[in-house]
Amino acid sequence: MEKKIEITRPPLESLACINPECKLYGQTGQRNLSIRKVYGKHDRIRYLHCSACQEEFSERKNTALWNCKIAEEKAVSVAEHLSEGNSIKGTARLVRVDPSTVRRLNKRAGRHGQQYHDEKVHDLAIENLQADERYGFVAEKSQPAWEAELMDPESKFVLSHVQGRRDEEMIRHLLEDGANRLADRHQVALFTDGDASYATHFPEIFGRAYQPARKGGQGRIPDLRYRIPHSAAHVQVIKHRQGKRLQSIEIRYPHGSQKRIDQALKQLGYHVPNTSAIERRNGTARLMSKAQVRRSLAFSKREDQKIALGWWALTAYNWCRSHRSLRCPLPHPKGKKSINNVPQLWLLAWQIQFFLKLRYSFPLCTHHRVGDNLT
Repeated sequence: MEKKIEITRPPLESLACINPECKLYGQTGQRNLSIRKVYGKHDRIRYLHCSACQEEFSERKNTALWNCKIAEEKAVSVAEHLSEGNSIKGTARLVRVDPSTVRRLNKRAGRHGQQYHDEKVHDLAIENLQADERYGFVAEKSQPAWEAELMDPESKFVLSHVQGRRDEEMIRHLLEDGANRLADRHQVALFTDGDASYATHFPEIFGRAYQPARKGGQGRIPDLRYRIPHSAAHVQVIKHRQGKRLQSIEIRYPHGSQKRIDQALKQLGYHVPNTSAIERRNGTARLMSKAQVRRSLAFSKREDQKIALGWWALTAYNWCRSHRSLRCPLPHPKGKKSINNVPQLWLLAWQIQFFLKLRYSFPLCTHHRVGDNLT
């Protein structure tokens, strides 16, 4: 006999009204919600009523599980299989659903993950950043589709994710998006590869603009120029190869002082400038996304599916997986009596150090501003 898994529902105090015109919109614990009815043969979903605005809605409304048309257990299983690097058809076979269902849930989870990232990731107190790109393909080898990311090498948190064609516009979009999520963009040490676009856009995005004085009383006003503050710097790690063999590594300091980079190296525990953290992240991303693995025919057939899969894999990496860098020592040893009772090294700390009052949330939901009712 197949064992039935009991699905627990969050308390009403943790839910909020999703009507933007309601005076209690997005406010939890107001006691304005009541259960109107329960529907669904297996999931037993609650239909809620708001006493403030008289709005009625499902507890899944505006969440990744809204109108998923399959059991919640299978929907969560689809998301888990996709985040572990399984393909669309492989996930459909394992979960025993149609491939079109997996594609639909993949797009929804990716879109929800992007909204969650945009809602949560802002005003970050980060001083060191690493940036890199990784290649991929859509439909065929002649259509490259790159992914570029900006991450904190200390906490391994990815704060910016951009997909598209690898060009100067993509690098500019990546740096601007990352700078907009920082509390102070003028106190950043940036580690990148030898792409010239990073050096081109760094002064404009991370520097301070000033207006040069005009010489004389006539002539056009000079263009804006940018001054790099002492608290910001950019270093490039340029790898020279002959074929596939690495010949030498060149360290270049295009902007800022070497003293600022040395300060960042001391803080990170590095001996020389490198991009090892983001390169390890690239390897992890290829394992989490089927469209990114290094195989000749392992590419996505549709661009929208690849973009959604990239965002969902990033959401699982940032918010669902534990990182060794986010662990702290146990105050007291913990273990069985039969084993050596030495102090355990780590205890997972889910709260990332540069977030204030961050709550760990269910990976398939977002903040109340985008209709979160599944915390």
